[in-house]
Amino acid sequence: MSANQILTEIAVFTPESALTAAAAGANRIELCSGYAEGGLSPSAATIQYVKTKVNIPVHVMIRPRTGDFVYSETEKEIILQDIAFCKSAGVEGVVLGALSPHGGIDKEFTARAVKEAHPMEVTFHRAFDLCSDLSGALEDLITCGVKRVLTSGGKPTVILGEKEIAELVDQAADRIIILPGGGIQADTITAFIKNTGVKEIHFSAKRLIKGKAKEKKGIKLTAEGEVSDYTWYECDGEKVKAMREVLSEVELLNL
Repeated sequence: MSANQILTEIAVFTPESALTAAAAGANRIELCSGYAEGGLSPSAATIQYVKTKVNIPVHVMIRPRTGDFVYSETEKEIILQDIAFCKSAGVEGVVLGALSPHGGIDKEFTARAVKEAHPMEVTFHRAFDLCSDLSGALEDLITCGVKRVLTSGGKPTVILGEKEIAELVDQAADRIIILPGGGIQADTITAFIKNTGVKEIHFSAKRLIKGKAKEKKGIKLTAEGEVSDYTWYECDGEKVKAMREVLSEVELLNL
């Protein structure tokens, strides 16, 4: 990457989406499962398959369950085992987040996870946005050795959190990467980058897929939400290409 290139990370929730994102020009993949649950750990087979099929870095979501990010000792052991597997599979990075019951970073476990993950990069995901003190939480992550933090600035979307993200970029001072994610769109990204100074972005570029199965009335296996028993999200390669085109212009302007 050149000094002024904006790195594009695409969050994907299926193996097919990972291949689509890579082919469309993504710089990095965040590999997850469980879109409806907010992102969960993908299977071992999925990780191994994607690693053999793409030639860009793969960062794997490590989240053993839905719900909050205050983990039991059993869950922490599973997270550490998932980290060890990702390392053995040649994965470039892992994405995780562990909080204390009082709305701060679980510093002891995060530091241990970073140590176990080395030399893989560790991204702390949007559990960060649930912290009561984002500035203090950022310093804790830096102390723990985390490489980057995914954030919408503690707001529902990056646009609403633009001011806070700019403040986090200033505070980080190149000690940790601020990775904005949550509501990023091609038509607003130029101004957002100019106003915040971020060097990486994260988005899903998703499109809703309607399955081919005949629908059976009167029974539902999936809870009400964005997806159902007969729909799911896949990566839209055209959205990735459109974002990369906009970012190429931004890079030329050296904003």
